Amino acid sequence: MTDPLQDIRHYSPTMTIAQVLKFCERKNMGITRGMIQNYIRDGLLPPPVNKRIYTHKHLAALAMIGRLKTVFDMPTIKQALLPYMDEEGLPTDVYGTIMDKLAGMEAKWQANIAPALTEENDGGVLLSMAFATELKSAIVGE
Repeated sequence: MTDPLQDIRHYSPTMTIAQVLKFCERKNMGITRGMIQNYIRDGLLPPPVNKRIYTHKHLAALAMIGRLKTVFDMPTIKQALLPYMDEEGLPTDVYGTIMDKLAGMEAKWQANIAPALTEENDGGVLLSMAFATELKSAIVGE
């Protein structure tokens, strides 16, 4: 699992939307201007500071949303992340903690389950479903 924020300290702590989009493009996050606007409109991402400034916390929230949306729907992601967000997004220490937890869970599943599954028994689907269930339980608390 590649962490798009691993070198975040090299980026300005305040950015415009154009700089955020360039960051997302460099990190292959697949985030567009429209997605950011939708996340803000839906209450999943706090609006920019003073209507145009994005911070590292916004980037952390976008990176986490991008990571989780491969497994969960947006209402579940919102339910999971909102308790940890502040007015600027997801604090980078919280982001780091969640990423560490995800990496540990993924490693455990890869080591213990993946070797027993094969393409013939649709192992990839089973692994994805099992991992998604455990991940949802850990993140949302269900």
